[in-house]
Amino acid sequence: MAHHVILGAGPAGVIAAETIRKQAPHDQITIVGDEAEPPYSRMAIPYLLIGNIQEDGTYLRKSATHFEALNVKQVSARAQRVDGAGKQVHLSNGEVLAFDKLLIATGSRPVQPPIPGIDSPEVHTCWTLEDARAIMALAKPGARVVRWGLVLLAASSWRPLPHAALS
Repeated sequence: MAHHVILGAGPAGVIAAETIRKQAPHDQITIVGDEAEPPYSRMAIPYLLIGNIQEDGTYLRKSATHFEALNVKQVSARAQRVDGAGKQVHLSNGEVLAFDKLLIATGSRPVQPPIPGIDSPEVHTCWTLEDARAIMALAKPGARVVRWGLVLLAASSWRPLPHAALS
């Protein structure tokens, strides 16, 4: 029985875990993600921002026991170091995971250019549920909004904001 460790709890990591489970029903599978929420779809964040869905509507799997039912362990931590020769992943919570097979499916992060003020509390990326919560807290009628970037998520999250009476 092999231990599969998947770094990244986004769609790629979730589908990988489900696929491994189908192919290797007795193997141990661990998904490591650095966000507190269950795995979710970043593409659903614009729908959350306009109020079409609640946070749980962004979750990739609707059952709270989905991963437990598949016997997939979830760990909320960040990988600090991978020891390929020793087949271990050292996590931010102090845990060390031994693995037989490792999949790195961590995705990407928004780039924040070196612009004065970009680290101010009013400036947010629109990438995580935490970001969406911060944007919703600030997006009150009459609030001024500046958006830059034209990736799909940024473009689709911008569309709903005028409906919230922002300028």
